Amino acid sequence: MEIKTKTFLKKGLPLFFSVMSFFMFGQNKEEPQIRKVFDQLVLAYGSSKTAPELVVTKQKQDRPAFYKFDKKPNVTIDTYLFTICRSFGKDSLNALSVVIGHELANYYNEHSFCIDFAFAIRNKNEVFSKKVKLIDKNQKIIYETQADDKGLFYAAIAGYEPFEVQPKLIDAIYTQYQLKDADDYPTKAQRKEIAKNALLKAKRLYETFILGLKYIQEKNYDKAIEAFNTVNNDFPSRENYNNLGVAKTRQALNLYTPYSYEEESPERFLYPIEIENKSRLNKEKEINKYWDGGGMMEIDNLLRDAQKDFQEVIRLDPNFTKGYINLACVLDLLENYPKSIGTILELSKEKQNTFEAKRILAISYFHDKQENKAEEIWKQLGK
Repeated sequence: MEIKTKTFLKKGLPLFFSVMSFFMFGQNKEEPQIRKVFDQLVLAYGSSKTAPELVVTKQKQDRPAFYKFDKKPNVTIDTYLFTICRSFGKDSLNALSVVIGHELANYYNEHSFCIDFAFAIRNKNEVFSKKVKLIDKNQKIIYETQADDKGLFYAAIAGYEPFEVQPKLIDAIYTQYQLKDADDYPTKAQRKEIAKNALLKAKRLYETFILGLKYIQEKNYDKAIEAFNTVNNDFPSRENYNNLGVAKTRQALNLYTPYSYEEESPERFLYPIEIENKSRLNKEKEINKYWDGGGMMEIDNLLRDAQKDFQEVIRLDPNFTKGYINLACVLDLLENYPKSIGTILELSKEKQNTFEAKRILAISYFHDKQENKAEEIWKQLGK
């Protein structure tokens, strides 16, 4: 009997530890996955506003996720939500992006004010606090609508596919968290209707966004500008403004007549105009069209509009390198060479050393009569 027990322990322990290791891995991988989705969505929002702190708790909350301001803004996610999301298989991260995108929308759109205000005055004026909360229910419907449509849109921008999984996820959350209707919050029926309407809107505008990218690739710049303007009416974002500016710049380049030195060394004078989520675009041969007397004004208007778009990109996200590179390209085309150079020199040394930054810096140095600096950079780039 003793021998059998020892034999069992000898054979059983490796299996036991293997199972335990698998179990522990399953438990410990939740937070990194949640944080990865969170970081990608923060990047997609592209806001100059500092991201909230992510708090991951292993204790099941009364709701799966919430944004609040407690000394500093934070978004709290409990790991039980991850368990629910995992039940959707290949759509698990898509489901997680729906919830995190929603809470980030609450943060970036400052949706907590009425709730925080009612809470702050509750001890000083209970009657007034109750009135604020009654108003707040209607306000919450507005907030939830905005958080849903923006959350879905930016989840899609971040590379997730949130549209199909969203309705099923709402049902799962209400069931698993046993959420009940409350006086100061939209009912489940209202919440589902809000989500449905938001889904239709976000999906339609995301498809318009993708269509805008397609139009740029097809060199149909008028249609691209129209598409991004449509999206910007509801979801003004770093990506939309960036791509809008690119479409206008490309349209201007389409009318632009190259100088002889550009035709002799075209590889040196390719403007690194970049759209978001796509590879770098060059002038190619499409710019060999000549403009008539009115073309100069059209080019100037397009470039000045593009300049405003790229300046808005940088305002929304001062860390977005593409915005600086694109703005420098436009400033060079507007013959504001010192400002183009200065825009690149605003970047960190590391970002100044990227291929695209060096390319436009060399072009601007050349146009600014600093040929030696331009030649030095072109040699570094092998041009």
